[in-house]
Amino acid sequence: MFDRQISAWGLDVDSAAKGKLFAYARMLSRYEKANVIGTRDFGEILQEHVLDALSCLVFSPLREARKLADIGSGGGLPGVPLAVVLQDAEITLIEATGKKAAFLRYVTEELELNNIKVVNARVEEAAREEVHRGAYDVSTVRALARLSVIAEYSLPLLRKGGHLVAMKGREDEDERAEGERASAVLGGRLCGEIPVSQLPGAEQKERRLLLLEKCEETPDRFPRRTGMPVRDPLGKR
Repeated sequence: MFDRQISAWGLDVDSAAKGKLFAYARMLSRYEKANVIGTRDFGEILQEHVLDALSCLVFSPLREARKLADIGSGGGLPGVPLAVVLQDAEITLIEATGKKAAFLRYVTEELELNNIKVVNARVEEAAREEVHRGAYDVSTVRALARLSVIAEYSLPLLRKGGHLVAMKGREDEDERAEGERASAVLGGRLCGEIPVSQLPGAEQKERRLLLLEKCEETPDRFPRRTGMPVRDPLGKR
């Protein structure tokens, strides 16, 4: 099923990359120092997490990205699988929790993923640093927060013309509308939505990719201080 699904998405993943993806799934299932994913079932991890992460590549411009930021990376999803496949891209994993950041460094070393940099920081802080602000072609977010919140996290990190790929489940019209209003304040716009097709029998949750484009420079006051985007989301009525 794994091979058939990535083929159906039009992805070319060689045997060496597949080996690293499977090794990463095993590492997620066996890591003892922290609970980084919530399950230790290898098959579930491979199908519902690693394969799901690769669904970001249905957005074809992501395949050409040279600098990518994975926000709230957690156990490395989708950032680590993307780093395995996009070997010419520089991928920064931004994760606030120290134990999870330590796991990400462990994975990076064990799998010899030299195109990954791990940043142990809150994204509100990282986005104000010159090295990160306006530096990325694409940012990715999986299962982190409402669209308005991740817009405030992501758009300051992107160069003008860059994209946020937000991995979402079922459609929520209120969330979408709030996200559109927030994006306008932040210099962005909702530019598309891609339903991710799945083969019959694939035991995956419904997946959609919401796409934001950065059209103008984000005002300097964003992102607001740590915790504010969640406590007082932009775009709310």
